[in-house]
Amino acid sequence: LRNLAAPAYGSMIKAYGQAGNMVRVHELWLEMEELGIKPTAITLGCMTEAMVMNGQADEALELVRTQFDSKERRGCINTVIYSTLLKGFAVSRRMDKVMAVYEEMRGKGISCNTITYNTLLDAFAKCCAMDRASRLLEDMKESCVEPDIITYSTIIKGYCAVGDVDRAFHVLAEMRGDGKFVPDEIMYNSILDGCAKQHRVEDALRFLEEMKTSGIGPSNYTLSILVKLLGHARRLNQAFRMVEDLSGQNGFRPNVQVYTCLVQACVLNRRLERAMTLHDAVVADPGCVLDNKFYAVLARSCLQLHQPLKAAEVVRAAYRLPGHSLAASVRSEMVGMEARALDEVAARLQVGGKEEQEALASLTADLLNYHGIHMSNTSVRRNGANRGGARRRK
Repeated sequence: LRNLAAPAYGSMIKAYGQAGNMVRVHELWLEMEELGIKPTAITLGCMTEAMVMNGQADEALELVRTQFDSKERRGCINTVIYSTLLKGFAVSRRMDKVMAVYEEMRGKGISCNTITYNTLLDAFAKCCAMDRASRLLEDMKESCVEPDIITYSTIIKGYCAVGDVDRAFHVLAEMRGDGKFVPDEIMYNSILDGCAKQHRVEDALRFLEEMKTSGIGPSNYTLSILVKLLGHARRLNQAFRMVEDLSGQNGFRPNVQVYTCLVQACVLNRRLERAMTLHDAVVADPGCVLDNKFYAVLARSCLQLHQPLKAAEVVRAAYRLPGHSLAASVRSEMVGMEARALDEVAARLQVGGKEEQEALASLTADLLNYHGIHMSNTSVRRNGANRGGARRRK
């Protein structure tokens, strides 16, 4: 390897870093040092990224500091390298380190770009530290760095996450007033999610209308937010209409996440029969595939509303077993149920009366006979659980 130059070492360091082989990464760096090969900015960038992505952000920071202390290598330190460090500490939510690296960056005269500031704002949003955002935006302005659509989107998401929806509204209005950017679906969904968490139904519906007027089509993610909001607001009929209207008007099919949210809305409104009717309508559609989470939510809904025998029927439907009153799916494959939910159904049946205990015994026998799934009288054996949620017989 003696004839290799710094860029070649950088490529190898990057490859081994992506493979998670940090022993080899450090061997290559040490080899460069021993051979007197001076790293380029790209090589140091590859080394920094490899260390950060493998949980060695502190060591990466020390390496960068060591390189900066060398007059010969100081020129290799750039905005990209420090932004990588910022991202590493931001991912691990270490706000003290994020701010220390930022101050160090400014102190050493290394310029911050839009990506740098967006990384910092994203860290603030994830760590619920949006009180720091105002000062950072002032720094951004002083440095003559222009915000982009990601900057505004991150700020709005951050304020919504900490419950300061009014501040998010203000930022959105400010962005509109500037005239350089227009809100996108991500931004509107953040606003809607913020309204949902604060139970601000009318504000959410107002922004939904604004979203549609702007020509931005709602998605299944948008629908999931709205269904949760309307369910908590005890507007179940409106939630169902919303799903039908928005999907029909915008040409997409509601997905399983939307239907799962609808089931949760039904149980919040104590309308179990409507959740069952929803199940029957969905399984008749070959284009929609229910998953084990859907059946887990439906079974838990039955338990929550004190209907353990109905929960047992949901288990039978999930595993394509006979003996239930739910509609049969037009799809033949078994879906199953999350193991923990199956445990809860079994436990509730076990402590019930004679009818519940007989239902448990029958269900246990059928799961074993039809699918080779072991289910004890009190819980499902989760060791070696498959996608259906319980252990298969070998």
